[in-house]
Amino acid sequence: MAMVLCTTAWAQNKHNASTPKDPATIPLPPDKKGVVIDGKIENSAIYPSTHRDFQVFVPQQYDGTAPACLIVGLDGNLFGAITVIDNLIATGEMPVTIGIFLQPGVSYNEDGTVARYNRSNEFDRTDSRLATFLETEVIPLVENMVTPDGRKILISKDPNDRAITGASSSGIAAFTVAWERPDLFSRVYSSVGTFVAMRGGNGYPAMVRKSEPRPLRIYLQDGVNDTWNHIFGDWWEQNQLMSSALNYAGYEFDYKWDRGTHSIYYGTRAYPDAMRWLWRGWPAKVKAGESMNDMLKSLLAKGEQWEEITPENGTALNDTIAGLLADPAEQLKQGKYEKTVKNPHRVLPLHNGDKYITNTNGEIFLLKNGEKKAQKMNTLPESGCEIAIYPNGKLLIATEKNSNWLISYLIAPDGSLHSGQQFYWLHNTDNHNHTAYGNMAFDTLGNLYIATPIGIQVCDQNGRVRAILPLPGAGRKVDAIAFVGNKIYAKCGGKVFVRTFAHTGYNSWEAPIDVKSQGQG
Repeated sequence: MAMVLCTTAWAQNKHNASTPKDPATIPLPPDKKGVVIDGKIENSAIYPSTHRDFQVFVPQQYDGTAPACLIVGLDGNLFGAITVIDNLIATGEMPVTIGIFLQPGVSYNEDGTVARYNRSNEFDRTDSRLATFLETEVIPLVENMVTPDGRKILISKDPNDRAITGASSSGIAAFTVAWERPDLFSRVYSSVGTFVAMRGGNGYPAMVRKSEPRPLRIYLQDGVNDTWNHIFGDWWEQNQLMSSALNYAGYEFDYKWDRGTHSIYYGTRAYPDAMRWLWRGWPAKVKAGESMNDMLKSLLAKGEQWEEITPENGTALNDTIAGLLADPAEQLKQGKYEKTVKNPHRVLPLHNGDKYITNTNGEIFLLKNGEKKAQKMNTLPESGCEIAIYPNGKLLIATEKNSNWLISYLIAPDGSLHSGQQFYWLHNTDNHNHTAYGNMAFDTLGNLYIATPIGIQVCDQNGRVRAILPLPGAGRKVDAIAFVGNKIYAKCGGKVFVRTFAHTGYNSWEAPIDVKSQGQG
Protein backbone atom coordinates (compact mmCIF):
# COMPACT_ATOMS: atom_id res chain seq x y z
CA MET A 1 0.00 0.00 0.00
CA ALA A 2 2.84 2.34 0.85
CA MET A 3 4.41 1.63 -2.54
CA VAL A 4 1.18 2.58 -4.30
CA LEU A 5 0.97 5.86 -2.37
CA CYS A 6 4.58 6.74 -3.16
CA THR A 7 4.05 5.99 -6.83
CA THR A 8 0.90 8.08 -6.90
CA ALA A 9 2.63 11.02 -5.24
CA TRP A 10 5.50 10.75 -7.72
CA ALA A 11 3.08 10.64 -10.65
CA GLN A 12 1.28 13.74 -9.42
CA ASN A 13 4.49 15.72 -9.68
CA LYS A 14 4.97 14.81 -13.32
CA HIS A 15 3.92 17.22 -16.03
CA ASN A 16 0.49 16.35 -17.38
CA ALA A 17 1.29 15.89 -21.05
CA SER A 18 -2.32 15.02 -21.90
CA THR A 19 -3.55 18.57 -21.23
CA PRO A 20 -4.67 20.08 -24.57
CA LYS A 21 -2.45 22.79 -25.99
CA ASP A 22 -3.73 26.34 -26.00
CA PRO A 23 -4.44 27.29 -29.65
CA ALA A 24 -2.25 30.37 -29.20
CA THR A 25 0.83 28.12 -28.80
CA ILE A 26 0.49 26.69 -32.34
CA PRO A 27 2.61 28.62 -34.86
CA LEU A 28 0.76 30.52 -37.54
CA PRO A 29 1.30 29.64 -41.20
CA PRO A 30 4.42 31.25 -42.64
CA ASP A 31 2.42 33.77 -44.65
CA LYS A 32 0.62 34.98 -41.46
CA LYS A 33 3.63 35.25 -39.15
CA GLY A 34 5.25 38.45 -38.02
CA VAL A 35 8.92 39.14 -38.61
CA VAL A 36 11.74 38.65 -36.10
CA ILE A 37 14.83 40.87 -36.26
CA ASP A 38 18.03 39.90 -34.42
CA GLY A 39 20.14 42.53 -32.71
CA LYS A 40 23.11 43.00 -30.39
CA ILE A 41 24.10 45.54 -27.75
CA GLU A 42 27.88 45.52 -27.57
CA ASN A 43 28.27 47.94 -24.67
CA SER A 44 26.24 49.95 -22.21
CA ALA A 45 26.68 53.12 -20.24
CA ILE A 46 24.71 51.57 -17.37
CA TYR A 47 26.23 48.08 -17.50
CA PRO A 48 29.79 48.73 -18.78
CA SER A 49 31.52 46.19 -21.04
CA THR A 50 28.44 43.94 -21.28
CA HIS A 51 27.40 42.24 -24.49
CA ARG A 52 23.91 40.87 -25.14
CA ASP A 53 21.65 39.60 -27.88
CA PHE A 54 18.05 40.59 -28.40
CA GLN A 55 15.20 39.92 -30.78
CA VAL A 56 12.53 42.29 -32.00
CA PHE A 57 9.17 40.87 -33.05
CA VAL A 58 7.04 42.94 -35.44
CA PRO A 59 3.56 41.56 -36.28
CA GLN A 60 2.14 41.63 -39.77
CA GLN A 61 -0.68 43.89 -38.57
CA TYR A 62 1.78 46.69 -37.78
CA ASP A 63 1.94 49.13 -40.71
CA GLY A 64 4.63 51.48 -39.44
CA THR A 65 2.45 54.61 -39.44
CA ALA A 66 1.33 54.74 -35.79
CA PRO A 67 3.02 53.72 -32.54
CA ALA A 68 2.37 50.13 -31.48
CA CYS A 69 2.04 48.68 -28.00
CA LEU A 70 5.16 47.11 -26.47
CA ILE A 71 5.99 43.93 -24.62
CA VAL A 72 9.48 43.39 -23.20
CA GLY A 73 10.51 39.81 -22.52
CA LEU A 74 13.46 39.55 -20.15
CA ASP A 75 15.69 36.49 -20.61
CA GLY A 76 14.73 36.46 -24.28
CA ASN A 77 11.90 34.58 -25.97
CA LEU A 78 10.70 32.58 -22.94
CA PHE A 79 7.29 30.90 -22.81
CA GLY A 80 7.15 30.58 -26.62
CA ALA A 81 6.18 34.24 -26.35
CA ILE A 82 6.60 35.23 -29.97
CA THR A 83 4.25 32.50 -31.21
CA VAL A 84 1.65 33.32 -28.54
CA ILE A 85 1.75 37.06 -29.20
CA ASP A 86 1.52 36.48 -32.94
CA ASN A 87 -1.64 34.40 -32.41
CA LEU A 88 -3.29 36.72 -29.91
CA ILE A 89 -2.78 39.75 -32.14
CA ALA A 90 -4.29 37.81 -35.05
CA THR A 91 -7.37 36.90 -32.98
CA GLY A 92 -7.75 40.41 -31.57
CA GLU A 93 -7.07 39.28 -27.99
CA MET A 94 -4.04 41.56 -27.88
CA PRO A 95 -3.51 44.92 -29.55
CA VAL A 96 -0.89 45.35 -32.25
CA THR A 97 2.26 44.90 -30.20
CA ILE A 98 5.98 45.01 -30.87
CA GLY A 99 8.07 42.65 -28.76
CA ILE A 100 11.61 43.17 -27.49
CA PHE A 101 13.15 39.95 -26.13
CA LEU A 102 16.31 40.80 -24.29
CA GLN A 103 19.07 38.60 -22.92
CA PRO A 104 21.07 39.62 -19.82
CA GLY A 105 24.56 40.97 -20.28
CA VAL A 106 27.85 39.06 -20.23
CA SER A 107 31.35 40.55 -19.97
CA TYR A 108 34.25 38.83 -21.72
CA ASN A 109 38.01 38.76 -21.28
CA GLU A 110 40.28 39.57 -24.20
CA ASP A 111 40.74 35.85 -24.89
CA GLY A 112 36.97 35.38 -25.24
CA THR A 113 36.40 33.68 -21.90
CA VAL A 114 33.65 34.96 -19.61
CA ALA A 115 34.81 37.60 -17.13
CA ARG A 116 31.43 37.91 -15.37
CA TYR A 117 27.79 37.07 -15.87
CA ASN A 118 25.60 40.09 -15.23
CA ARG A 119 22.19 38.39 -14.97
CA SER A 120 21.72 38.51 -11.21
CA ASN A 121 23.16 42.01 -11.01
CA GLU A 122 20.67 43.23 -13.61
CA PHE A 123 17.61 41.24 -12.57
CA ASP A 124 17.70 40.61 -8.80
CA ARG A 125 18.51 44.10 -7.60
CA THR A 126 15.56 46.18 -6.46
CA ASP A 127 16.25 49.61 -7.90
CA SER A 128 15.51 51.56 -11.08
CA ARG A 129 18.72 50.72 -12.95
CA LEU A 130 17.22 48.13 -15.31
CA ALA A 131 14.24 50.39 -16.03
CA THR A 132 16.62 53.20 -16.94
CA PHE A 133 18.59 50.85 -19.19
CA LEU A 134 15.41 49.91 -21.05
CA GLU A 135 14.27 53.51 -21.28
CA THR A 136 17.52 55.17 -22.34
CA GLU A 137 19.38 52.47 -24.25
CA VAL A 138 17.29 49.50 -25.39
CA ILE A 139 14.03 51.07 -26.55
CA PRO A 140 15.72 53.99 -28.39
CA LEU A 141 17.98 51.47 -30.17
CA VAL A 142 14.95 49.45 -31.31
CA GLU A 143 13.13 52.60 -32.42
CA ASN A 144 16.01 53.29 -34.81
CA MET A 145 15.51 49.92 -36.52
CA VAL A 146 13.39 49.15 -39.56
CA THR A 147 11.85 45.90 -40.74
CA PRO A 148 13.22 44.17 -43.86
CA ASP A 149 10.31 45.62 -45.84
CA GLY A 150 11.07 49.16 -44.64
CA ARG A 151 8.59 49.72 -41.78
CA LYS A 152 9.99 52.08 -39.16
CA ILE A 153 9.45 50.86 -35.62
CA LEU A 154 7.31 53.25 -33.57
CA ILE A 155 6.55 52.40 -29.93
CA SER A 156 3.90 53.99 -27.73
CA LYS A 157 5.22 55.91 -24.73
CA ASP A 158 1.99 55.38 -22.78
CA PRO A 159 2.66 52.92 -19.91
CA ASN A 160 -0.86 51.58 -20.42
CA ASP A 161 0.35 50.25 -23.78
CA ARG A 162 3.33 48.41 -22.31
CA ALA A 163 3.90 45.05 -20.63
CA ILE A 164 7.02 43.37 -19.26
CA THR A 165 7.59 39.68 -18.50
CA GLY A 166 10.14 37.30 -17.05
CA ALA A 167 10.79 34.12 -15.07
CA SER A 168 12.79 33.48 -11.91
CA SER A 169 15.27 36.36 -11.56
CA SER A 170 13.80 38.04 -14.62
CA GLY A 171 10.37 37.49 -13.05
CA ILE A 172 11.22 39.71 -10.09
CA ALA A 173 12.98 42.06 -12.54
CA ALA A 174 9.77 42.49 -14.53
CA PHE A 175 7.99 43.49 -11.34
CA THR A 176 10.82 45.79 -10.25
CA VAL A 177 10.86 47.68 -13.55
CA ALA A 178 7.13 48.43 -13.34
CA TRP A 179 7.23 49.08 -9.57
CA GLU A 180 10.06 51.57 -9.95
CA ARG A 181 8.74 53.12 -13.15
CA PRO A 182 4.96 52.87 -13.51
CA ASP A 183 5.35 55.74 -15.97
CA LEU A 184 7.02 53.21 -18.31
CA PHE A 185 5.08 49.92 -17.80
CA SER A 186 1.60 49.09 -16.46
CA ARG A 187 1.34 45.32 -17.12
CA VAL A 188 3.53 42.60 -15.54
CA TYR A 189 3.82 38.82 -15.92
CA SER A 190 6.13 37.21 -13.34
CA SER A 191 6.68 33.44 -13.46
CA VAL A 192 8.39 31.67 -10.51
CA GLY A 193 9.64 35.11 -9.45
CA THR A 194 12.72 35.27 -7.25
CA PHE A 195 11.19 37.40 -4.48
CA VAL A 196 13.77 36.08 -2.03
CA ALA A 197 16.81 37.37 -0.13
CA MET A 198 19.26 37.72 -3.00
CA ARG A 199 19.42 41.48 -3.43
CA GLY A 200 16.50 42.73 -1.36
CA GLY A 201 13.55 41.09 -3.14
CA ASN A 202 12.32 39.55 0.11
CA GLY A 203 11.43 43.08 1.26
CA TYR A 204 8.84 43.64 -1.46
CA PRO A 205 5.76 42.36 0.44
CA ALA A 206 6.33 44.97 3.16
CA MET A 207 6.96 47.71 0.61
CA VAL A 208 3.79 46.82 -1.30
CA ARG A 209 1.71 46.92 1.89
CA LYS A 210 3.06 50.30 2.98
CA SER A 211 3.20 52.12 -0.36
CA GLU A 212 0.44 54.01 -2.08
CA PRO A 213 -0.70 51.70 -4.91
CA ARG A 214 0.65 52.25 -8.42
CA PRO A 215 -1.46 51.83 -11.58
CA LEU A 216 -0.26 48.28 -12.31
CA ARG A 217 -1.93 45.05 -13.45
CA ILE A 218 0.09 42.03 -12.31
CA TYR A 219 -0.08 38.29 -13.04
CA LEU A 220 1.93 35.89 -10.86
CA GLN A 221 2.63 32.22 -11.60
CA ASP A 222 4.32 29.74 -9.30
CA GLY A 223 4.17 26.12 -8.16
CA VAL A 224 4.06 24.40 -4.78
CA ASN A 225 7.23 22.49 -5.69
CA ASP A 226 9.24 25.62 -6.50
CA THR A 227 12.77 25.69 -5.17
CA TRP A 228 13.89 26.20 -1.58
CA ASN A 229 17.38 27.38 -0.77
CA HIS A 230 19.17 27.37 2.59
CA ILE A 231 20.69 30.77 1.93
CA PHE A 232 18.05 32.72 -0.01
CA GLY A 233 14.73 31.26 1.14
CA ASP A 234 11.56 29.70 -0.28
CA TRP A 235 10.39 30.86 -3.73
CA TRP A 236 6.86 29.46 -3.30
CA GLU A 237 6.43 31.05 0.12
CA GLN A 238 7.64 34.45 -1.10
CA ASN A 239 5.28 34.38 -4.10
CA GLN A 240 2.45 33.64 -1.67
CA LEU A 241 3.48 36.64 0.41
CA MET A 242 3.57 38.82 -2.71
CA SER A 243 0.06 37.67 -3.59
CA SER A 244 -1.19 38.51 -0.10
CA ALA A 245 0.49 41.93 -0.18
CA LEU A 246 -0.89 42.81 -3.63
CA ASN A 247 -4.37 41.83 -2.50
CA TYR A 248 -4.07 43.92 0.67
CA ALA A 249 -2.81 46.91 -1.30
CA GLY A 250 -5.74 46.79 -3.73
CA TYR A 251 -3.87 45.85 -6.89
CA GLU A 252 -5.56 44.43 -9.95
CA PHE A 253 -3.75 41.11 -9.97
CA ASP A 254 -4.32 37.47 -10.79
CA TYR A 255 -2.29 34.33 -10.26
CA LYS A 256 -1.88 30.76 -11.38
CA TRP A 257 -0.74 28.35 -8.68
CA ASP A 258 0.14 24.83 -9.79
CA ARG A 259 2.28 21.85 -8.78
CA GLY A 260 5.31 22.95 -10.77
CA THR A 261 8.96 23.20 -9.81
CA HIS A 262 11.40 26.02 -10.53
CA SER A 263 11.08 25.76 -14.29
CA ILE A 264 9.28 27.56 -17.07
CA TYR A 265 7.09 24.57 -17.96
CA TYR A 266 3.99 25.75 -16.11
CA GLY A 267 4.85 29.39 -16.74
CA THR A 268 4.76 28.60 -20.44
CA ARG A 269 1.38 26.89 -20.08
CA ALA A 270 -0.02 29.88 -18.16
CA TYR A 271 1.42 32.46 -20.55
CA PRO A 272 -1.42 32.64 -23.15
CA ASP A 273 -4.12 33.18 -20.54
CA ALA A 274 -1.88 35.58 -18.64
CA MET A 275 -1.53 37.67 -21.81
CA ARG A 276 -5.29 37.62 -22.41
CA TRP A 277 -5.87 38.77 -18.84
CA LEU A 278 -3.16 41.45 -18.83
CA TRP A 279 -4.48 43.01 -22.04
CA ARG A 280 -8.22 42.55 -21.46
CA GLY A 281 -10.23 45.70 -21.90
CA TRP A 282 -7.39 47.55 -23.60
CA PRO A 283 -7.24 50.51 -24.33
CA ALA A 284 -9.05 51.19 -21.03
CA LYS A 285 -6.50 52.48 -18.54
CA VAL A 286 -5.00 50.33 -15.82
CA LYS A 287 -5.88 52.15 -12.60
CA ALA A 288 -4.40 52.17 -9.11
CA GLY A 289 -6.47 50.31 -6.55
CA GLU A 290 -7.37 51.27 -2.98
CA SER A 291 -5.18 49.89 -0.25
CA MET A 292 -6.49 48.51 3.05
CA ASN A 293 -3.56 50.25 4.81
CA ASP A 294 -5.23 52.30 7.56
CA MET A 295 -2.42 54.86 7.68
CA LEU A 296 -2.69 55.51 3.94
CA LYS A 297 -6.46 55.80 4.25
CA SER A 298 -6.07 58.36 7.03
CA LEU A 299 -3.49 60.43 5.12
CA LEU A 300 -4.90 60.61 1.63
CA ALA A 301 -7.74 62.95 0.78
CA LYS A 302 -10.27 61.39 -1.60
CA GLY A 303 -9.70 62.25 -5.24
CA GLU A 304 -6.48 64.19 -4.58
CA GLN A 305 -3.34 63.35 -6.57
CA TRP A 306 0.11 64.87 -6.96
CA GLU A 307 0.08 67.87 -9.29
CA GLU A 308 3.24 69.27 -10.80
CA ILE A 309 3.64 73.00 -10.35
CA THR A 310 4.55 74.53 -13.71
CA PRO A 311 3.81 77.79 -15.50
CA GLU A 312 2.15 75.70 -18.21
CA ASN A 313 -0.65 74.53 -15.90
CA GLY A 314 -1.12 77.98 -14.45
CA THR A 315 0.38 77.34 -11.03
CA ALA A 316 3.41 78.89 -9.44
CA LEU A 317 5.38 78.72 -6.20
CA ASN A 318 5.13 81.68 -3.87
CA ASP A 319 8.32 82.97 -2.28
CA THR A 320 7.59 81.40 1.11
CA ILE A 321 7.15 77.88 -0.25
CA ALA A 322 10.09 78.26 -2.64
CA GLY A 323 12.19 79.28 0.36
CA LEU A 324 11.11 76.23 2.38
CA LEU A 325 12.11 73.93 -0.49
CA ALA A 326 15.35 75.73 -1.37
CA ASP A 327 18.78 74.28 -0.72
CA PRO A 328 19.32 74.66 3.05
CA ALA A 329 22.91 75.82 2.72
CA GLU A 330 21.80 78.70 0.52
CA GLN A 331 19.05 79.63 2.99
CA LEU A 332 21.48 79.70 5.86
CA LYS A 333 24.08 81.61 3.89
CA GLN A 334 21.51 84.30 3.13
CA GLY A 335 20.64 84.38 6.83
CA LYS A 336 24.35 84.71 7.64
CA TYR A 337 24.26 81.77 10.00
CA GLU A 338 27.70 80.76 8.77
CA LYS A 339 29.01 83.39 11.19
CA THR A 340 27.26 81.57 14.04
CA VAL A 341 27.87 77.93 13.07
CA LYS A 342 30.65 76.64 10.85
CA ASN A 343 29.32 74.93 7.69
CA PRO A 344 25.61 75.32 8.60
CA HIS A 345 23.04 73.06 6.97
CA ARG A 346 19.56 73.40 8.50
CA VAL A 347 17.86 75.93 10.78
CA LEU A 348 14.63 75.37 12.71
CA PRO A 349 13.21 78.60 14.14
CA LEU A 350 11.05 78.13 17.25
CA HIS A 351 8.00 80.09 18.38
CA ASN A 352 9.99 81.81 21.18
CA GLY A 353 12.69 83.11 18.84
CA ASP A 354 15.24 80.37 19.64
CA LYS A 355 16.75 78.42 16.76
CA TYR A 356 18.21 74.92 16.38
CA ILE A 357 20.93 74.81 13.73
CA THR A 358 22.77 71.82 12.26
CA ASN A 359 25.99 71.79 10.31
CA THR A 360 27.35 69.40 7.71
CA ASN A 361 29.25 67.50 10.41
CA GLY A 362 25.96 66.50 12.01
CA GLU A 363 26.39 68.76 15.03
CA ILE A 364 23.30 70.38 16.53
CA PHE A 365 23.43 73.87 18.04
CA LEU A 366 20.94 76.00 19.96
CA LEU A 367 20.94 79.74 19.34
CA LYS A 368 18.98 81.42 22.12
CA ASN A 369 16.85 84.42 21.24
CA GLY A 370 18.92 87.58 21.49
CA GLU A 371 22.25 85.77 21.85
CA LYS A 372 24.95 85.69 19.19
CA LYS A 373 26.75 82.52 20.20
CA ALA A 374 25.21 79.08 19.62
CA GLN A 375 25.66 76.23 22.08
CA LYS A 376 26.44 72.71 20.90
CA MET A 377 23.63 70.37 21.91
CA ASN A 378 24.43 66.81 20.72
CA THR A 379 24.45 63.98 23.22
CA LEU A 380 25.18 61.39 20.50
CA PRO A 381 28.11 61.82 18.10
CA GLU A 382 26.52 60.33 14.99
CA SER A 383 23.70 62.77 14.27
CA GLY A 384 23.08 63.80 10.67
CA CYS A 385 22.12 67.10 9.12
CA GLU A 386 18.31 66.99 9.20
CA ILE A 387 16.16 67.79 12.24
CA ALA A 388 12.49 68.25 13.12
CA ILE A 389 10.55 69.33 16.21
CA TYR A 390 7.65 67.26 17.58
CA PRO A 391 4.43 69.32 17.71
CA ASN A 392 4.40 69.48 21.52
CA GLY A 393 7.93 70.94 21.47
CA LYS A 394 9.35 68.24 23.73
CA LEU A 395 11.22 66.07 21.20
CA LEU A 396 13.82 66.81 18.53
CA ILE A 397 14.33 64.23 15.78
CA ALA A 398 17.65 64.04 13.89
CA THR A 399 18.92 61.84 11.10
CA GLU A 400 21.82 59.54 11.91
CA LYS A 401 24.94 59.33 9.75
CA ASN A 402 25.30 56.28 7.51
CA SER A 403 22.15 54.69 8.89
CA ASN A 404 18.47 53.96 8.37
CA TRP A 405 17.81 55.28 11.88
CA LEU A 406 16.59 58.64 13.12
CA ILE A 407 17.59 59.76 16.62
CA SER A 408 14.98 61.02 19.08
CA TYR A 409 16.19 63.54 21.69
CA LEU A 410 14.23 64.78 24.69
CA ILE A 411 14.16 68.59 24.98
CA ALA A 412 14.67 70.05 28.45
CA PRO A 413 12.85 73.26 29.50
CA ASP A 414 16.01 75.27 28.77
CA GLY A 415 16.18 73.87 25.22
CA SER A 416 19.08 71.48 25.84
CA LEU A 417 18.92 67.95 24.38
CA HIS A 418 19.32 64.74 26.34
CA SER A 419 18.52 61.01 26.33
CA GLY A 420 19.06 60.63 22.60
CA GLN A 421 18.41 57.17 21.15
CA GLN A 422 17.81 55.54 17.79
CA PHE A 423 14.02 55.55 17.49
CA TYR A 424 12.65 55.92 13.95
CA TRP A 425 13.64 53.33 11.32
CA LEU A 426 13.35 53.93 7.55
CA HIS A 427 13.21 51.67 4.50
CA ASN A 428 15.83 51.38 1.75
CA THR A 429 17.71 54.57 2.33
CA ASP A 430 21.29 55.09 1.21
CA ASN A 431 23.30 53.73 4.13
CA HIS A 432 26.55 55.17 2.82
CA ASN A 433 25.42 58.77 2.47
CA HIS A 434 23.31 60.52 5.08
CA THR A 435 22.76 63.41 2.68
CA ALA A 436 20.46 61.04 0.77
CA TYR A 437 17.76 62.18 3.22
CA GLY A 438 15.84 65.34 2.55
CA ASN A 439 14.20 67.24 5.38
CA MET A 440 11.47 66.13 7.79
CA ALA A 441 8.13 67.52 8.95
CA PHE A 442 5.41 66.54 11.42
CA ASP A 443 1.67 66.74 11.07
CA THR A 444 -0.49 67.83 14.01
CA LEU A 445 -1.20 64.17 14.91
CA GLY A 446 2.48 63.51 15.57
CA ASN A 447 3.19 61.53 12.37
CA LEU A 448 6.63 62.20 10.88
CA TYR A 449 7.11 62.71 7.11
CA ILE A 450 10.63 62.19 5.74
CA ALA A 451 11.93 63.01 2.26
CA THR A 452 13.89 59.91 1.15
CA PRO A 453 15.22 58.23 -2.00
CA ILE A 454 12.07 56.07 -2.32
CA GLY A 455 9.50 58.79 -1.69
CA ILE A 456 7.97 60.35 1.40
CA GLN A 457 8.05 57.85 4.25
CA VAL A 458 5.53 58.42 7.03
CA CYS A 459 6.21 57.15 10.57
CA ASP A 460 3.79 56.86 13.45
CA GLN A 461 4.57 58.22 16.92
CA ASN A 462 6.41 55.00 17.81
CA GLY A 463 8.92 55.39 14.98
CA ARG A 464 7.59 52.82 12.49
CA VAL A 465 7.12 53.47 8.77
CA ARG A 466 3.45 52.80 8.04
CA ALA A 467 3.06 54.57 4.70
CA ILE A 468 5.27 55.37 1.72
CA LEU A 469 4.21 57.98 -0.83
CA PRO A 470 6.06 57.78 -4.15
CA LEU A 471 6.22 60.82 -6.40
CA PRO A 472 5.06 60.63 -10.03
CA GLY A 473 7.34 59.88 -12.95
CA ALA A 474 10.98 58.93 -13.14
CA GLY A 475 12.30 60.80 -10.11
CA ARG A 476 11.33 59.10 -6.86
CA LYS A 477 14.05 60.62 -4.68
CA VAL A 478 12.40 63.43 -2.74
CA ASP A 479 14.82 66.23 -1.98
CA ALA A 480 12.64 68.41 0.25
CA ILE A 481 9.10 68.69 1.60
CA ALA A 482 7.08 71.55 3.09
CA PHE A 483 3.75 71.39 4.90
CA VAL A 484 1.54 74.45 4.37
CA GLY A 485 -1.77 73.85 6.05
CA ASN A 486 -3.06 70.55 4.67
CA LYS A 487 -0.96 70.71 1.51
CA ILE A 488 2.41 69.04 1.07
CA TYR A 489 4.87 70.49 -1.42
CA ALA A 490 7.57 68.07 -2.55
CA LYS A 491 10.70 68.86 -4.52
CA CYS A 492 11.92 66.02 -6.70
CA GLY A 493 14.95 66.80 -8.85
CA GLY A 494 14.09 69.94 -10.74
CA LYS A 495 10.33 69.49 -10.29
CA VAL A 496 7.93 70.53 -7.54
CA PHE A 497 4.66 68.72 -6.79
CA VAL A 498 1.78 69.60 -4.49
CA ARG A 499 -0.98 67.49 -2.99
CA THR A 500 -3.81 68.07 -0.53
CA PHE A 501 -3.76 65.70 2.45
CA ALA A 502 -6.31 64.81 5.09
CA HIS A 503 -4.05 66.05 7.91
CA THR A 504 -2.62 69.47 8.72
CA GLY A 505 1.10 70.02 9.01
CA TYR A 506 3.00 71.44 11.98
CA ASN A 507 5.96 73.78 11.54
CA SER A 508 8.65 74.43 14.12
CA TRP A 509 7.93 78.16 14.42
CA GLU A 510 4.33 77.54 15.46
CA ALA A 511 3.33 77.41 19.14
CA PRO A 512 3.52 73.89 20.63
CA ILE A 513 0.26 71.92 20.71
CA ASP A 514 -0.98 68.94 22.66
CA VAL A 515 -0.89 65.72 20.62
CA LYS A 516 -3.13 62.76 21.34
CA SER A 517 -1.02 59.70 22.08
CA GLN A 518 -1.21 56.76 19.67
CA GLY A 519 -0.34 54.45 22.56
CA GLN A 520 2.26 51.70 22.69
CA GLY A 521 1.12 50.31 19.32
